[in-house]
Amino acid sequence: MTAINHALTGAVIGLVVGQPLLALPMAVVSHYVCDALPHFGLRMSNKLKLKTNGFRNYLIVEAALCFLLVVMLAVLHPANWLLAAECAFLAAAPDFLSINRYLTTRAGKHWKPGLYSKFAGGIQWFERPIGAVVEVAWLIAAIIVMAPFLVR
Repeated sequence: MTAINHALTGAVIGLVVGQPLLALPMAVVSHYVCDALPHFGLRMSNKLKLKTNGFRNYLIVEAALCFLLVVMLAVLHPANWLLAAECAFLAAAPDFLSINRYLTTRAGKHWKPGLYSKFAGGIQWFERPIGAVVEVAWLIAAIIVMAPFLVR
């Protein structure tokens, strides 16, 4: 799942649940639930994909969108906005654990997956271009659920 969809899911959890002891762990778990859904993925090897400038640019755009989500929460200041921002971060954060793979592959070195990488990769059973349909539907649904919390 894209980082912005992970972050939106976490933000929705924070806004709806409103209780940190429930919302924070739910945000982390949501990452794996979302990754288990069919979602977008290119039909090329990860080794090749990670080395492309297109993928690097994609990561930059995703980071910018996640940052803008947090700025929007801060500016609109809905109830539980800070919890929503924290949950957005936690929902997207497990992907940060792939930084070693990204950097190692970009450097042209061999990367050997550990147990976590095998687990995280294993739950993503359907990453194909058609998965963009699920991504777009998820994005729209998250915005629809979030919208009433943002309007005063």
